[in-house]
Amino acid sequence: MVKRAHKGQVFLVDNEYLRRIAEAAAITAGETVLEIGMGRGELTQHLVRRARDVVAVELEERLVDGAARDFGRCENLTIVHADILDVDWDELIPEGRRVVVVGNVPFYITGPILGWLLSHGRRIIRWSLLLQKEVAGRVCAAPGAKAYGALSVKMQFRGEPYLAFDVPAEAFEPRPAVDAALVCYRYYDDAGLPSEEAALFDAFVDFTFAARRKKIGNRLATLLGGRLSAADVAEILRQKGFDPGARPERFSPREFAALYRTFAPYLDV
Repeated sequence: MVKRAHKGQVFLVDNEYLRRIAEAAAITAGETVLEIGMGRGELTQHLVRRARDVVAVELEERLVDGAARDFGRCENLTIVHADILDVDWDELIPEGRRVVVVGNVPFYITGPILGWLLSHGRRIIRWSLLLQKEVAGRVCAAPGAKAYGALSVKMQFRGEPYLAFDVPAEAFEPRPAVDAALVCYRYYDDAGLPSEEAALFDAFVDFTFAARRKKIGNRLATLLGGRLSAADVAEILRQKGFDPGARPERFSPREFAALYRTFAPYLDV
């Protein structure tokens, strides 16, 4: 098999790490797995042994053709030649069925993939993804940590991530410039915010962290564009038990939700 990466792809070739990823995903015999980026199928072979069925999505035609040859007799595997960001869920997975997502995400599309996972949470039970180590740290960072930011808040508001283990660069082929880490994530049954408000909440969080060294009171006053004075914002924050002089990274995801609910009536939407 030709061993070359395309469009930023790197292939995990260390079988021990492949086994550990499949184990960490905690797949049961009755579950459907959606694999993002099956590549050459190194991880796929571990997934089909554990799941009821696996739907593996791969963008590169040459890799799809190779996998079709290698897995031709595998009855519980469906290979889909598509961009995961553009797939039709109802064509991919039957309506009403929720999936477990597993994959080795190309580093260059990590941001769009995480956004995709946020927007499709109602169809996903949990996911286990190999991410660039720096991004994995931001997903899992605790309030007050240097890595804690908008991504941390948005991911942790909807579910619970944890850093399972690091994967060194030498476990990949070709070797990338940075290490990776496996993040495992389970969605909350109810994040406490109507789904139609999710995009507004995300925009609220993004704006707040866009100037993370600014105090939360000043940042919110700017966001509200004069609909409340800085003094009024500070007073409301104090009434809710928040320090208007604190910086955004001091607020937990649940506290951000409380801030959003408090100031949503004043937002110009």
